[in-house]
Amino acid sequence: MRWMNKLQINQKIFGVIFTALLILATVLGSIIWDSLSEMMAEDLKKRGVNIANNIMGLCSDYILTDDQYSLHLLVSEVQKSNEDVRYILVINNNNGLVGDTFLGHLPKGILRAHTPNGTNKLQIATLTSDEGKIHDILIPIEEGDIGFVRVGMSEASYQTYIVNKIVKLIIATLIVCIATAVITYYVTHFITKPINNLVAVATGISAGKLSLRAKVTSDDEVGRLAHTFNEMADNLISANGEVEILLKELQEKERLRDMLILKLLSAQEEERKRISRELHDETSQALTSLMVTMSVLANEAKDTEHHQLLLSSRETAASILREIRDLAVELRPPILDDMGLIAAIKKYTKKYEEKYEVQIILSVPDEDLHIDDHIAVALYRILQESMTNVIKHTIATQIVINMVIADQFIELTIRDNGQGIRPKDFEKARKENRIGIYGMQERAELLGGYFFIKTTNLGGTELMVSIPFKLEKGCSDGKDNRNHDS
Repeated sequence: MRWMNKLQINQKIFGVIFTALLILATVLGSIIWDSLSEMMAEDLKKRGVNIANNIMGLCSDYILTDDQYSLHLLVSEVQKSNEDVRYILVINNNNGLVGDTFLGHLPKGILRAHTPNGTNKLQIATLTSDEGKIHDILIPIEEGDIGFVRVGMSEASYQTYIVNKIVKLIIATLIVCIATAVITYYVTHFITKPINNLVAVATGISAGKLSLRAKVTSDDEVGRLAHTFNEMADNLISANGEVEILLKELQEKERLRDMLILKLLSAQEEERKRISRELHDETSQALTSLMVTMSVLANEAKDTEHHQLLLSSRETAASILREIRDLAVELRPPILDDMGLIAAIKKYTKKYEEKYEVQIILSVPDEDLHIDDHIAVALYRILQESMTNVIKHTIATQIVINMVIADQFIELTIRDNGQGIRPKDFEKARKENRIGIYGMQERAELLGGYFFIKTTNLGGTELMVSIPFKLEKGCSDGKDNRNHDS
């Protein structure tokens, strides 16, 4: 019934009234049909009884004298004078036919259709024929000692009469429905016109025309609704001004928040760079010096046990030195500053593939991109975080990385063949205060881009980030080099 929701109020009212009239006419027609049919049937039976009684009083002598001719004239005259009499049969006490109105063409089985039941009293039976119902009245002659009279009363003429009356009722109903429809249309149009005006004003206000007002043409419910609506519109204008002020304040706060986050990220990267440089320069030099000293002491040691202990300590220091250098690269890879984003991604993925034994299919532009440092760092950190999540939370054996340039946007797509990410995983991460995904999204949105993550049709996870930028003079034309860095 959804289609009813699309109708206007006057159409709904008109439909309800018209349907109610049709139902009322149908019910009344059914009642009238049943009542008239019942009344006509009772009248037919009474008339049939009277006709049968008259024949019974006149035909006894004809039966006793076997005067079939006079008997035939009697039943024929009676049938001609009563159009509802379909047939008259006179039978003897042995159920033998003595006289009838069929002129020798007696219908098959009519004698057995209604036979005396032995009570020698009035019997009435309703027979069904091709011509409709026939009420068969059977009356005994001299208590059945001489015979019986059967008169068949047909409902055909009465049915025709009832049908004519019902047709007249239908015509009258249609006239009433049409008249009611016209009246209903104009009345409902008059009633709903203020409502339609109110709807038009509301539509205009929702479109931004706040100066529109509804016309108050009466003091009824619709008039009071229009008055209240106008007051609401006035309040909306005043509230709209306050909302605009609040919106401007909120936008300013949002701008300051984004600026603060961007500065925090920049400060974070600078601090990473400083710590990486200190670890690489000072700590690494100190450990290198320590390793040289241990090597010299080991060569000068006269005790074999001391010699082996110094060599073992030197290997431990060398392992620590390697870990510190890896940590320094993780904090801020020098190649990102020296050779750019593309070279840094290639080196990181190659090392990642060797360390975790995961196949990586890498597709990036041929040449490095001359883009803003904030964008390069954001894309590198997003790549780093997403690939870390693959190792932590999936059982993927393959990662496909694709970077393209399209319509002043740089797009990075990372797809794995793991078990995919589910909505409950986001909820779990939120409860455990893991902000990796939200951090990646924040980085993209701060730079005017967008971040999207979903489960692929094959079951793995696909991450896509797109950030707007302007290519600087002399940058790559964006062609892809689809290769497998092993």
